[in-house]
Amino acid sequence: MANIAYLLTYADDDDAASQRSVIEEHAGRKNLRIDNYITVEVPSTRRERTLRVKELFSQVNRWDVVVIADLACMGNDISDIITIVGGLSEKGIRFVAARQDIDLNGPGDGSSKTATALFDTLASVEKDLTSRRIKGALAQKKKEGVVLGRPKGSISPSKLDSRKELIIEYLSKGVSKTSLARILETSPTNLASYLRTRKIVVAKKEKPARETRKDAGQGAAPVEKESGKSDMPPAAPPQNATPVQFQETVEVLLCRHCGKNMHDPRTTTCAGGYIDYPNGESHPRVPYPADETGRCPRCGVAPGGFHHDDCYIERCPRCGERLVSCACRTSNAVDGLSLGA
Repeated sequence: MANIAYLLTYADDDDAASQRSVIEEHAGRKNLRIDNYITVEVPSTRRERTLRVKELFSQVNRWDVVVIADLACMGNDISDIITIVGGLSEKGIRFVAARQDIDLNGPGDGSSKTATALFDTLASVEKDLTSRRIKGALAQKKKEGVVLGRPKGSISPSKLDSRKELIIEYLSKGVSKTSLARILETSPTNLASYLRTRKIVVAKKEKPARETRKDAGQGAAPVEKESGKSDMPPAAPPQNATPVQFQETVEVLLCRHCGKNMHDPRTTTCAGGYIDYPNGESHPRVPYPADETGRCPRCGVAPGGFHHDDCYIERCPRCGERLVSCACRTSNAVDGLSLGA
């Protein structure tokens, strides 16, 4: 059992010395021994302060004595203070507030029960008084002709406002709202609300009209038809032709690992991370070599960036071979390599 005095101070108010003086004076009158003084800086905001004090007192052991200088140091709301003090009493912890001369000895003490009941009554009265003050002030403002509440038609700021152009761009390229919400790290509901309140309606780019015709001895085959051009389908590109990679395009292909559009020239790398193997090993992913002169021909990451999901160019960090085709991630091969080592 230990008698611990807590000096609860704020970042902009250094009154630890005055709190210690109050506690020492009270301890001298009540013949109370203080084993240790602990100075704790608590946040100034109500919610954070209450959570910090609860976390602090949750570490106190049963039968210990908690001493503070003033109940006001624990918060500005009596209901929060009562909740904290009640939790200490239920755990069998003696609680002492020096300035108010309060000494609660736990759930078995009669005076503690009386004080706790009084605190509950005061908390209820404080809530009623606060509610009446607010309602009275609002009624007076309404009587004076002040329009209460948010002006009709006003829109609150959103964290998506700074990314409005990006949202319109992705929607115009056909990205689904669910995928776009994942890219923006928000919920689909929040994105839908943003589009509705900002009246953002983006028409998707229409695909060329397609017709079907029957060739001799063949079934129906789709043929693109554009005005001023031949009805014959375009010739297939040579098999050995090198495609032009990652220019401006309307195509969208999202990586399952990082959620980015791999066809977007602004996407230079995927997320990093580790490769896990069945034998319990984990190795950092191997990036695309930084000395390459161009982007990865498969997934388009820039030199030095990490490959996108299932890129066959990515190397295995364990054996150096292609990650999609090496045998390191099969349990039998890994077990055999481990035993051989």
